[in-house]
Amino acid sequence: MKRQRGMVLVLALVFSLLLGLLAASALRDALVDMRMAATLRDGLQAFEEAEGTLLAGLSALRQAALPACQGCPPPPRPHELHGHWQASSSGYFQLQNLGETSNAIHMPEAEQVTLYRVTAVSRQQAARQVLEAVYAVPTAQAQAPRRILWRQRLKED
Repeated sequence: MKRQRGMVLVLALVFSLLLGLLAASALRDALVDMRMAATLRDGLQAFEEAEGTLLAGLSALRQAALPACQGCPPPPRPHELHGHWQASSSGYFQLQNLGETSNAIHMPEAEQVTLYRVTAVSRQQAARQVLEAVYAVPTAQAQAPRRILWRQRLKED
């Protein structure tokens, strides 16, 4: 009889160990899921900030007359904010006058337009997002800028 009591104790310890391992595994999975959700949330929040900054850049574009630049490459390594950036409530932006053309995509054929590039960077640093948009403004008549191209720039290593 005494032997059976010892066996019950051993079985109870084994089951307790198995339940502890199962709980630890579930806790680890929950932590991984929580980290993934936080990373996704931060990325989406940074994307929203960059989109808001793009709109702030468009607003500034409507108010400022920019001289045409020569060559006009996009800002190098915009995730690091090197160069001349203007601040907004949601991030930083840079405006560039790309010059005039009559071959702008998504615009009426042979319509003379001035092209502007707006590069927007979210304020958030952990999951920083960079968006670029090209706007066409007809030169013959005053019209609102029309977005003709858009892209998201990924961080370069």
